[in-house]
Amino acid sequence: MVTDSTTNNKDKYFKGQQENEILICFFRHHWIDLLREFVYFSLFVFIISTLLTNTTTVKEIMVGNRELKLFFYTGYLMLTIYMHRFFLVVFNYFINVGIVTNNRIVDHQKTLFFKDTLDSIDLAQIQNIEKIENGVLPSILGYGDIKIFLTASDSIKTFSRIPNAKYHFRCLNRLRERRQNSFMQRNHGEVPQFKDQMVPTMSPQLKEPEEDQFSKPIQVIRSAPRE
Repeated sequence: MVTDSTTNNKDKYFKGQQENEILICFFRHHWIDLLREFVYFSLFVFIISTLLTNTTTVKEIMVGNRELKLFFYTGYLMLTIYMHRFFLVVFNYFINVGIVTNNRIVDHQKTLFFKDTLDSIDLAQIQNIEKIENGVLPSILGYGDIKIFLTASDSIKTFSRIPNAKYHFRCLNRLRERRQNSFMQRNHGEVPQFKDQMVPTMSPQLKEPEEDQFSKPIQVIRSAPRE
């Protein structure tokens, strides 16, 4: 069996990962996005548990009353729809991720059924990174927004409610600087080779370049006149 010594990270941690790409970290939205949903869900559980414990009382009230039966069935249907919506929100929270590698940032926006989009930003194309933490809760819990300004266009990419925003801000700045420095070193390494190939160098032993056969003056030979 032949083994390959080179590392191949193609599709190792996520679909679309390149061969020489290294996963640095990933992030989701802060758990504050789910706080309101869990509050509503706890209220939903309290209502269901109250109805189940007082089943006999509910039956006695609904006997012979069509309006209350219709109201009960409508409320039961709405609670069922809300329960499905709650689990969809929780699933969407976990499958929407931002991926940071040594070359780029990948924004994976996905829902359980209807949406699946990928947006990639090269770290060398980032002009500036801005971290925003406004308010009491963002300052206490440490989450905030990260804005990425691109050099190629005036567009701005915003990642909202990122947990531990200070860490991701420092991480992105360091990776951006490293990526841009590698591009600059690569470009500076190619320019002298290009010039050396196009411009001929003078031999150190000769003060002037040697003349080739095309630079010599043309001698015109005239024939002798006939007698």
